[in-house]
Amino acid sequence: MQKQFFDESGNLIIRPYRLCDLAAIYNVSRHTLRRWINEKAVEYGTKTKKYFTTEQVKGIVTALGTPQKIIVLPPVAALKKAS
Repeated sequence: MQKQFFDESGNLIIRPYRLCDLAAIYNVSRHTLRRWINEKAVEYGTKTKKYFTTEQVKGIVTALGTPQKIIVLPPVAALKKAS
């Protein structure tokens, strides 16, 4: 079962997340996300347990920008050929 990070409207659900969950949300590696946090959201990057708190998640999302789900559709020409 895949974790649900976004609601029906496509908005990010703010709750405690692990680093790997945030990396999946931003669609980058954990290493890349850690680097981004260390550069842009230093004050929110230190977690005391396995999860970032909701306040830390809010701060990280504010600093890095809100992730969005993007759906990539095939080019129109490819769709016409398939028909």
